[in-house]
Amino acid sequence: MAAASSNQQSNDGTGRHLDQDIAQRMVDRAIQAGATYSEVRLVSNQNTSISMRDGQVRNAISGIDVGATLRCLVNGSWGVHSTTDLQALASQVESTVNLASSVAQRRAKEDSAVELAEIPISTTDVHWRAKKDIRDISMQEKVEVLEEFDSFIRTDERIVSVNTGFTDEHIEMELTTSEGMDRAWSFQRTCTNAIVTGRESGEVASYRTRVGGVGGFEAVEAVDLQQVGTSATESTLRILGAERSPSGKMTLIADPDLTGVYIHEALGHPCEADLVAAGDSCLDGKLGEIIGNPLVTVIDDPTWQGGHGSFPVDAEGFDSKSRTLIENGRLMTFLNHRETAAHFEIEPNGAARAQDGLHHPLVRMSNTMIMGGNHEDLDDLLEGIADGVYACGSRGGQVDTGRGSFQFAAKEAWRIRNGELVEPLKDVSVSGMTLSILKNVDGLTKNAVMASPGFCGKGQVVPVGDGGPAMRIQEALVG
Repeated sequence: MAAASSNQQSNDGTGRHLDQDIAQRMVDRAIQAGATYSEVRLVSNQNTSISMRDGQVRNAISGIDVGATLRCLVNGSWGVHSTTDLQALASQVESTVNLASSVAQRRAKEDSAVELAEIPISTTDVHWRAKKDIRDISMQEKVEVLEEFDSFIRTDERIVSVNTGFTDEHIEMELTTSEGMDRAWSFQRTCTNAIVTGRESGEVASYRTRVGGVGGFEAVEAVDLQQVGTSATESTLRILGAERSPSGKMTLIADPDLTGVYIHEALGHPCEADLVAAGDSCLDGKLGEIIGNPLVTVIDDPTWQGGHGSFPVDAEGFDSKSRTLIENGRLMTFLNHRETAAHFEIEPNGAARAQDGLHHPLVRMSNTMIMGGNHEDLDDLLEGIADGVYACGSRGGQVDTGRGSFQFAAKEAWRIRNGELVEPLKDVSVSGMTLSILKNVDGLTKNAVMASPGFCGKGQVVPVGDGGPAMRIQEALVG
Protein backbone atom coordinates (compact mmCIF):
# COMPACT_ATOMS: atom_id res chain seq x y z
CA MET A 1 0.00 0.00 0.00
CA ALA A 2 2.95 2.34 0.65
CA ALA A 3 4.50 4.23 -2.25
CA ALA A 4 6.46 1.94 -4.46
CA SER A 5 9.71 3.92 -4.40
CA SER A 6 11.32 6.39 -2.04
CA ASN A 7 11.39 9.11 -4.67
CA GLN A 8 7.61 9.23 -4.49
CA GLN A 9 8.02 10.76 -1.02
CA SER A 10 9.97 13.83 -2.08
CA ASN A 11 11.47 16.25 0.43
CA ASP A 12 9.42 19.18 -0.92
CA GLY A 13 6.20 17.60 0.30
CA THR A 14 4.76 16.93 -3.15
CA GLY A 15 5.30 13.16 -3.12
CA ARG A 16 2.86 10.45 -2.03
CA HIS A 17 3.03 8.01 0.85
CA LEU A 18 0.33 5.79 -0.69
CA ASP A 19 0.59 4.00 -4.00
CA GLN A 20 -2.09 5.79 -6.01
CA ASP A 21 -2.94 2.79 -8.19
CA ILE A 22 -3.47 0.56 -5.16
CA ALA A 23 -5.54 3.22 -3.41
CA GLN A 24 -7.75 3.58 -6.48
CA ARG A 25 -8.21 -0.18 -6.74
CA MET A 26 -9.22 -0.26 -3.06
CA VAL A 27 -12.04 2.25 -3.44
CA ASP A 28 -13.17 0.54 -6.66
CA ARG A 29 -13.28 -2.81 -4.84
CA ALA A 30 -15.41 -1.25 -2.13
CA ILE A 31 -17.96 -0.12 -4.72
CA GLN A 32 -17.98 -3.58 -6.27
CA ALA A 33 -18.58 -5.05 -2.80
CA GLY A 34 -21.69 -2.90 -2.31
CA ALA A 35 -20.54 0.53 -1.08
CA THR A 36 -22.09 3.66 -2.60
CA TYR A 37 -19.02 5.71 -1.69
CA SER A 38 -15.51 4.91 -0.48
CA GLU A 39 -12.33 6.84 0.29
CA VAL A 40 -8.79 6.37 1.52
CA ARG A 41 -7.32 9.32 3.45
CA LEU A 42 -3.78 9.54 4.82
CA VAL A 43 -2.14 12.11 7.09
CA SER A 44 1.62 12.29 7.68
CA ASN A 45 2.87 14.64 10.40
CA GLN A 46 6.60 15.29 10.74
CA ASN A 47 6.95 17.20 13.98
CA THR A 48 9.16 18.61 16.71
CA SER A 49 8.26 19.25 20.33
CA ILE A 50 10.61 20.97 22.81
CA SER A 51 9.85 21.89 26.40
CA MET A 52 11.98 23.93 28.78
CA ARG A 53 11.60 24.76 32.45
CA ASP A 54 13.44 27.68 33.99
CA GLY A 55 15.99 27.72 31.21
CA GLN A 56 16.67 23.97 31.23
CA VAL A 57 15.57 21.70 28.38
CA ARG A 58 13.26 18.96 29.68
CA ASN A 59 12.31 17.30 26.38
CA ALA A 60 13.35 17.65 22.75
CA ILE A 61 11.53 15.16 20.53
CA SER A 62 11.16 14.84 16.78
CA GLY A 63 9.29 12.19 14.85
CA ILE A 64 6.87 11.29 12.08
CA ASP A 65 3.31 10.09 12.70
CA VAL A 66 1.51 8.45 9.78
CA GLY A 67 -2.04 7.15 9.81
CA ALA A 68 -4.61 6.21 7.19
CA THR A 69 -8.37 5.68 7.24
CA LEU A 70 -10.61 3.72 4.86
CA ARG A 71 -14.26 4.85 4.90
CA CYS A 72 -17.08 3.02 3.14
CA LEU A 73 -20.71 4.15 2.93
CA VAL A 74 -23.28 1.35 2.60
CA ASN A 75 -27.05 1.87 2.75
CA GLY A 76 -26.60 5.19 4.50
CA SER A 77 -24.15 4.06 7.20
CA TRP A 78 -20.40 4.32 7.59
CA GLY A 79 -17.86 1.58 8.02
CA VAL A 80 -14.45 2.88 9.05
CA HIS A 81 -11.05 1.25 9.40
CA SER A 82 -8.05 3.25 10.64
CA THR A 83 -4.46 2.05 10.95
CA THR A 84 -0.80 2.97 11.04
CA ASP A 85 0.00 -0.21 9.08
CA LEU A 86 -0.27 1.04 5.51
CA GLN A 87 0.65 -2.31 4.03
CA ALA A 88 -2.32 -4.01 5.70
CA LEU A 89 -4.94 -1.45 4.72
CA ALA A 90 -5.72 -3.01 1.34
CA SER A 91 -6.77 -6.25 3.03
CA GLN A 92 -9.51 -4.47 5.00
CA VAL A 93 -11.78 -3.38 2.13
CA GLU A 94 -14.37 -6.14 2.23
CA SER A 95 -14.48 -6.26 6.04
CA THR A 96 -15.05 -2.47 6.18
CA VAL A 97 -17.88 -2.74 3.65
CA ASN A 98 -19.39 -5.56 5.72
CA LEU A 99 -19.07 -3.44 8.85
CA ALA A 100 -20.94 -0.56 7.19
CA SER A 101 -23.65 -2.97 6.04
CA SER A 102 -24.01 -4.34 9.56
CA VAL A 103 -24.31 -0.82 11.00
CA ALA A 104 -26.99 0.01 8.42
CA GLN A 105 -29.03 -3.04 9.37
CA ARG A 106 -28.99 -2.00 13.01
CA ARG A 107 -29.72 1.69 12.43
CA ALA A 108 -32.68 2.90 14.46
CA LYS A 109 -35.76 3.90 12.47
CA GLU A 110 -35.62 7.44 13.82
CA ASP A 111 -32.01 7.91 12.68
CA SER A 112 -31.52 9.38 9.22
CA ALA A 113 -29.48 7.62 6.58
CA VAL A 114 -26.21 9.37 5.70
CA GLU A 115 -26.26 11.26 2.40
CA LEU A 116 -23.38 13.21 0.89
CA ALA A 117 -23.77 16.54 -0.87
CA GLU A 118 -21.92 16.87 -4.14
CA ILE A 119 -18.61 18.75 -4.19
CA PRO A 120 -16.26 19.52 -7.10
CA ILE A 121 -14.06 16.56 -8.00
CA SER A 122 -10.41 17.57 -8.17
CA THR A 123 -7.09 15.91 -8.95
CA THR A 124 -5.08 19.06 -8.22
CA ASP A 125 -2.42 19.02 -5.52
CA VAL A 126 -1.98 22.08 -3.28
CA HIS A 127 1.19 22.81 -1.31
CA TRP A 128 1.61 25.91 0.83
CA ARG A 129 5.36 26.51 0.77
CA ALA A 130 7.03 27.80 3.94
CA LYS A 131 9.52 30.61 3.64
CA LYS A 132 11.80 28.76 6.06
CA ASP A 133 11.02 25.03 5.96
CA ILE A 134 11.02 23.65 9.50
CA ARG A 135 12.71 20.47 8.26
CA ASP A 136 15.77 22.54 7.34
CA ILE A 137 16.09 24.04 10.85
CA SER A 138 18.27 22.16 13.32
CA MET A 139 17.07 21.11 16.76
CA GLN A 140 19.72 23.40 18.25
CA GLU A 141 18.30 26.46 16.48
CA LYS A 142 14.85 25.64 17.82
CA VAL A 143 16.22 25.21 21.35
CA GLU A 144 17.96 28.58 21.06
CA VAL A 145 14.60 30.22 20.35
CA LEU A 146 13.30 28.94 23.69
CA GLU A 147 16.47 29.90 25.56
CA GLU A 148 16.16 33.45 24.28
CA PHE A 149 12.43 33.56 25.00
CA ASP A 150 13.05 32.33 28.56
CA SER A 151 15.69 35.04 29.12
CA PHE A 152 13.21 37.75 28.11
CA ILE A 153 10.74 36.51 30.73
CA ARG A 154 12.86 35.78 33.82
CA THR A 155 13.83 39.38 34.55
CA ASP A 156 12.32 39.81 38.01
CA GLU A 157 12.91 37.83 41.21
CA ARG A 158 9.15 37.59 41.73
CA ILE A 159 8.94 35.33 38.66
CA VAL A 160 9.42 31.93 40.29
CA SER A 161 8.76 29.57 37.37
CA VAL A 162 8.81 29.76 33.58
CA ASN A 163 7.75 26.88 31.34
CA THR A 164 8.33 27.42 27.62
CA GLY A 165 7.59 25.22 24.63
CA PHE A 166 8.22 25.05 20.90
CA THR A 167 6.26 22.92 18.42
CA ASP A 168 6.30 22.56 14.67
CA GLU A 169 4.58 20.33 12.14
CA HIS A 170 5.02 19.49 8.47
CA ILE A 171 1.66 18.01 7.49
CA GLU A 172 0.98 16.05 4.31
CA MET A 173 -2.47 14.73 3.41
CA GLU A 174 -3.67 12.46 0.62
CA LEU A 175 -7.19 11.53 -0.48
CA THR A 176 -8.45 9.05 -3.06
CA THR A 177 -12.20 8.52 -3.50
CA SER A 178 -14.52 6.35 -5.53
CA GLU A 179 -15.87 9.55 -7.13
CA GLY A 180 -12.54 10.30 -8.76
CA MET A 181 -11.04 12.65 -6.17
CA ASP A 182 -7.27 12.06 -6.12
CA ARG A 183 -5.21 14.78 -4.52
CA ALA A 184 -2.51 15.65 -2.03
CA TRP A 185 -1.86 18.81 -0.03
CA SER A 186 0.66 20.00 2.54
CA PHE A 187 1.50 22.89 4.86
CA GLN A 188 3.46 23.70 8.02
CA ARG A 189 2.60 25.10 11.43
CA THR A 190 5.02 26.57 14.01
CA CYS A 191 4.37 27.91 17.53
CA THR A 192 6.07 28.80 20.77
CA ASN A 193 4.46 29.32 24.17
CA ALA A 194 5.16 30.18 27.77
CA ILE A 195 3.51 29.76 31.16
CA VAL A 196 4.81 32.32 33.65
CA THR A 197 4.27 32.01 37.41
CA GLY A 198 4.92 34.78 39.92
CA ARG A 199 4.77 34.94 43.73
CA GLU A 200 4.72 37.88 46.15
CA SER A 201 3.48 38.28 49.73
CA GLY A 202 1.71 34.94 49.66
CA GLU A 203 -0.08 35.68 46.38
CA VAL A 204 0.52 33.46 43.34
CA ALA A 205 -0.37 34.37 39.75
CA SER A 206 0.21 32.73 36.40
CA TYR A 207 -0.01 33.93 32.83
CA ARG A 208 -0.02 31.97 29.57
CA THR A 209 1.02 33.24 26.15
CA ARG A 210 1.35 31.59 22.73
CA VAL A 211 2.48 32.91 19.33
CA GLY A 212 2.85 31.47 15.83
CA GLY A 213 0.57 29.91 13.26
CA VAL A 214 0.56 28.25 9.86
CA GLY A 215 3.97 28.70 8.26
CA GLY A 216 7.53 27.51 8.69
CA PHE A 217 10.20 28.79 11.07
CA GLU A 218 9.34 32.31 9.88
CA ALA A 219 6.04 32.13 11.81
CA VAL A 220 8.02 32.42 15.07
CA GLU A 221 10.95 34.48 13.75
CA ALA A 222 8.54 37.21 12.65
CA VAL A 223 7.37 37.68 16.25
CA ASP A 224 9.12 40.07 18.64
CA LEU A 225 9.72 37.51 21.40
CA GLN A 226 11.32 40.13 23.62
CA GLN A 227 8.13 42.17 23.55
CA VAL A 228 6.00 39.06 24.11
CA GLY A 229 8.17 37.88 26.99
CA THR A 230 8.36 41.30 28.63
CA SER A 231 4.60 41.70 28.33
CA ALA A 232 4.01 38.26 29.91
CA THR A 233 6.22 39.19 32.86
CA GLU A 234 4.52 42.55 33.33
CA SER A 235 1.07 40.95 33.20
CA THR A 236 2.04 38.30 35.77
CA LEU A 237 3.35 40.90 38.19
CA ARG A 238 0.36 43.17 37.63
CA ILE A 239 -2.06 40.33 38.44
CA LEU A 240 -0.19 39.69 41.72
CA GLY A 241 -1.15 43.13 42.99
CA ALA A 242 -4.55 43.40 41.34
CA GLU A 243 -7.87 43.84 43.12
CA ARG A 244 -10.63 41.24 43.06
CA SER A 245 -13.30 41.48 40.40
CA PRO A 246 -16.50 43.43 40.98
CA SER A 247 -19.74 41.60 40.31
CA GLY A 248 -22.99 42.43 38.64
CA LYS A 249 -24.27 43.68 35.30
CA MET A 250 -22.09 46.38 33.78
CA THR A 251 -20.52 47.58 30.57
CA LEU A 252 -17.74 45.26 29.44
CA ILE A 253 -15.04 45.84 26.84
CA ALA A 254 -13.31 42.67 25.62
CA ASP A 255 -9.87 42.88 24.01
CA PRO A 256 -9.31 41.05 20.66
CA ASP A 257 -8.17 37.89 22.51
CA LEU A 258 -11.31 37.62 24.62
CA THR A 259 -13.50 38.70 21.70
CA GLY A 260 -12.01 35.85 19.68
CA VAL A 261 -12.52 33.26 22.41
CA TYR A 262 -16.11 34.40 22.84
CA ILE A 263 -16.89 34.21 19.13
CA HIS A 264 -15.26 30.78 18.84
CA GLU A 265 -16.86 29.18 21.86
CA ALA A 266 -20.22 30.90 22.23
CA LEU A 267 -21.07 31.38 18.55
CA GLY A 268 -18.74 29.23 16.44
CA HIS A 269 -19.65 25.93 18.05
CA PRO A 270 -23.41 26.50 17.76
CA CYS A 271 -22.75 27.23 14.06
CA GLU A 272 -21.27 23.75 13.50
CA ALA A 273 -23.90 21.90 11.54
CA ASP A 274 -23.33 18.51 13.15
CA LEU A 275 -24.23 20.00 16.54
CA VAL A 276 -27.25 21.70 14.98
CA ALA A 277 -28.38 18.39 13.43
CA ALA A 278 -27.96 16.68 16.81
CA GLY A 279 -30.25 19.25 18.46
CA ASP A 280 -27.38 20.67 20.48
CA SER A 281 -27.31 24.25 19.17
CA CYS A 282 -29.12 27.40 20.21
CA LEU A 283 -29.08 28.40 16.51
CA ASP A 284 -31.24 25.51 15.33
CA GLY A 285 -33.98 26.87 13.06
CA LYS A 286 -32.53 30.39 12.97
CA LEU A 287 -30.88 30.46 9.53
CA GLY A 288 -31.69 33.78 7.88
CA GLU A 289 -32.80 35.42 11.12
CA ILE A 290 -31.37 38.51 12.83
CA ILE A 291 -29.58 37.17 15.91
CA GLY A 292 -27.29 40.10 16.77
CA ASN A 293 -26.66 43.79 16.51
CA PRO A 294 -26.27 44.92 12.85
CA LEU A 295 -22.69 45.90 13.82
CA VAL A 296 -21.77 42.21 14.05
CA THR A 297 -20.30 40.34 11.07
CA VAL A 298 -18.50 37.06 11.72
CA ILE A 299 -16.40 35.03 9.30
CA ASP A 300 -14.60 31.71 9.52
CA ASP A 301 -11.67 31.64 7.10
CA PRO A 302 -9.17 28.79 6.71
CA THR A 303 -7.40 30.52 3.80
CA TRP A 304 -5.39 32.95 5.99
CA GLN A 305 -1.99 31.30 5.70
CA GLY A 306 -0.76 32.91 8.93
CA GLY A 307 -3.77 31.77 10.96
CA HIS A 308 -3.30 28.90 13.40
CA GLY A 309 -6.43 27.16 12.10
CA SER A 310 -5.62 27.52 8.39
CA PHE A 311 -5.49 24.71 5.82
CA PRO A 312 -5.50 24.58 2.00
CA VAL A 313 -7.96 21.69 1.58
CA ASP A 314 -10.42 20.14 4.02
CA ALA A 315 -10.51 16.46 4.98
CA GLU A 316 -13.04 15.67 2.22
CA GLY A 317 -10.93 17.22 -0.55
CA PHE A 318 -12.83 20.53 -0.69
CA ASP A 319 -10.66 23.60 -1.36
CA SER A 320 -10.68 25.89 1.66
CA LYS A 321 -12.81 29.04 1.43
CA SER A 322 -13.97 31.87 3.64
CA ARG A 323 -17.44 31.48 5.16
CA THR A 324 -19.59 34.39 6.40
CA LEU A 325 -21.50 33.05 9.41
CA ILE A 326 -23.17 36.31 10.44
CA GLU A 327 -23.58 39.36 8.22
CA ASN A 328 -24.82 42.57 9.82
CA GLY A 329 -26.40 40.58 12.63
CA ARG A 330 -28.09 38.00 10.35
CA LEU A 331 -27.23 34.27 10.57
CA MET A 332 -26.17 33.36 7.03
CA THR A 333 -25.00 29.74 7.14
CA PHE A 334 -23.70 26.87 9.24
CA LEU A 335 -20.23 25.39 9.02
CA ASN A 336 -20.70 22.02 7.36
CA HIS A 337 -19.22 19.01 5.66
CA ARG A 338 -20.80 16.88 2.93
CA GLU A 339 -23.03 14.93 5.29
CA THR A 340 -24.50 17.94 7.11
CA ALA A 341 -24.76 19.97 3.89
CA ALA A 342 -27.00 17.24 2.49
CA HIS A 343 -28.98 17.09 5.73
CA PHE A 344 -29.77 20.83 5.69
CA GLU A 345 -29.87 21.11 1.88
CA ILE A 346 -27.28 23.89 1.88
CA GLU A 347 -24.05 24.43 -0.03
CA PRO A 348 -21.00 22.53 1.29
CA ASN A 349 -18.37 24.93 2.59
CA GLY A 350 -15.36 22.78 3.45
CA ALA A 351 -15.43 22.54 7.24
CA ALA A 352 -14.48 18.84 7.50
CA ARG A 353 -11.44 18.42 9.74
CA ALA A 354 -9.85 15.45 11.48
CA GLN A 355 -7.21 15.40 14.21
CA ASP A 356 -5.02 13.06 12.16
CA GLY A 357 -5.17 10.17 9.73
CA LEU A 358 -6.78 7.88 12.30
CA HIS A 359 -9.86 9.98 13.00
CA HIS A 360 -13.20 10.42 11.22
CA PRO A 361 -13.73 14.00 9.91
CA LEU A 362 -16.01 16.26 11.96
CA VAL A 363 -17.40 19.73 11.31
CA ARG A 364 -14.86 22.14 12.80
CA MET A 365 -13.96 25.82 12.82
CA SER A 366 -10.71 27.22 11.40
CA ASN A 367 -10.00 30.95 12.02
CA THR A 368 -13.13 32.59 13.40
CA MET A 369 -13.30 36.37 13.69
CA ILE A 370 -15.66 39.27 14.29
CA MET A 371 -14.94 41.94 11.71
CA GLY A 372 -14.07 45.51 12.69
CA GLY A 373 -16.64 48.23 13.36
CA ASN A 374 -16.81 52.03 13.40
CA HIS A 375 -14.93 53.04 16.54
CA GLU A 376 -11.42 54.37 16.01
CA ASP A 377 -9.70 52.68 18.93
CA LEU A 378 -10.00 51.55 22.55
CA ASP A 379 -10.15 55.14 23.81
CA ASP A 380 -13.15 55.71 21.56
CA LEU A 381 -14.93 52.70 23.09
CA LEU A 382 -14.08 53.83 26.63
CA GLU A 383 -15.60 57.27 26.17
CA GLY A 384 -18.73 57.76 28.23
CA ILE A 385 -18.41 54.65 30.40
CA ALA A 386 -18.93 55.71 34.01
CA ASP A 387 -18.22 52.27 35.47
CA GLY A 388 -17.24 49.04 33.74
CA VAL A 389 -14.56 46.44 33.10
CA TYR A 390 -11.96 46.00 30.37
CA ALA A 391 -11.12 42.26 30.16
CA CYS A 392 -8.24 40.71 28.27
CA GLY A 393 -7.57 37.15 27.14
CA SER A 394 -9.08 33.93 28.44
CA ARG A 395 -8.07 31.35 31.03
CA GLY A 396 -10.77 28.97 29.85
CA GLY A 397 -14.45 28.55 30.55
CA GLN A 398 -17.62 26.60 29.92
CA VAL A 399 -20.13 26.70 27.08
CA ASP A 400 -23.51 25.01 26.69
CA THR A 401 -24.14 25.13 22.91
CA GLY A 402 -27.69 23.84 23.26
CA ARG A 403 -28.84 26.41 25.81
CA GLY A 404 -26.58 29.07 24.38
CA SER A 405 -24.97 29.93 27.73
CA PHE A 406 -21.32 30.59 28.46
CA GLN A 407 -18.87 31.57 31.19
CA PHE A 408 -15.28 32.69 30.57
CA ALA A 409 -12.47 33.67 32.91
CA ALA A 410 -10.28 36.54 31.71
CA LYS A 411 -6.48 36.48 32.02
CA GLU A 412 -6.39 40.02 33.36
CA ALA A 413 -8.60 43.09 33.49
CA TRP A 414 -8.95 46.74 34.49
CA ARG A 415 -11.75 48.69 36.11
CA ILE A 416 -13.16 51.45 33.92
CA ARG A 417 -14.11 54.66 35.66
CA ASN A 418 -15.27 57.76 33.82
CA GLY A 419 -13.86 56.60 30.52
CA GLU A 420 -10.41 55.70 31.89
CA LEU A 421 -8.64 52.43 32.70
CA VAL A 422 -7.76 52.59 36.39
CA GLU A 423 -6.91 49.79 38.84
CA PRO A 424 -5.97 46.28 37.57
CA LEU A 425 -8.37 43.45 38.39
CA LYS A 426 -7.99 39.68 38.75
CA ASP A 427 -10.33 36.69 38.86
CA VAL A 428 -12.71 38.35 36.39
CA SER A 429 -15.30 36.11 34.77
CA VAL A 430 -17.93 36.93 32.18
CA SER A 431 -21.13 34.94 31.69
CA GLY A 432 -24.36 35.22 29.79
CA MET A 433 -26.46 33.95 26.90
CA THR A 434 -24.95 34.00 23.43
CA LEU A 435 -27.90 35.56 21.64
CA SER A 436 -28.41 38.24 24.29
CA ILE A 437 -24.75 39.25 24.21
CA LEU A 438 -24.75 39.48 20.40
CA LYS A 439 -27.64 41.92 20.59
CA ASN A 440 -25.96 43.90 23.37
CA VAL A 441 -22.79 44.54 21.36
CA ASP A 442 -22.84 48.27 20.70
CA GLY A 443 -19.24 49.07 19.80
CA LEU A 444 -16.37 47.54 17.79
CA THR A 445 -13.03 49.10 16.98
CA LYS A 446 -12.11 49.37 13.31
CA ASN A 447 -9.00 47.20 13.61
CA ALA A 448 -9.69 43.45 13.88
CA VAL A 449 -6.71 41.17 14.51
CA MET A 450 -6.00 37.49 14.95
CA ALA A 451 -5.48 36.68 18.62
CA SER A 452 -3.22 34.07 20.21
CA PRO A 453 -3.17 30.62 18.56
CA GLY A 454 -5.50 28.10 20.16
CA PHE A 455 -6.62 24.49 20.17
CA CYS A 456 -10.18 23.20 20.13
CA GLY A 457 -11.39 19.94 21.63
CA LYS A 458 -14.54 18.29 20.32
CA GLY A 459 -13.69 14.65 20.79
CA GLN A 460 -10.65 15.49 18.67
CA VAL A 461 -8.10 18.28 19.13
CA VAL A 462 -7.37 20.59 16.18
CA PRO A 463 -5.50 23.92 15.95
CA VAL A 464 -7.72 26.98 15.58
CA GLY A 465 -7.41 30.74 15.34
CA ASP A 466 -9.80 33.43 16.48
CA GLY A 467 -9.87 37.14 17.07
CA GLY A 468 -11.56 40.38 16.21
CA PRO A 469 -11.61 44.00 17.36
CA ALA A 470 -12.04 45.31 20.87
CA MET A 471 -15.75 44.77 21.56
CA ARG A 472 -18.06 46.74 23.89
CA ILE A 473 -21.04 44.95 25.43
CA GLN A 474 -23.80 46.57 27.45
CA GLU A 475 -25.14 44.80 30.54
CA ALA A 476 -22.65 41.94 30.59
CA LEU A 477 -22.73 39.80 33.73
CA VAL A 478 -19.33 40.18 35.38
CA GLY A 479 -18.28 38.21 38.47
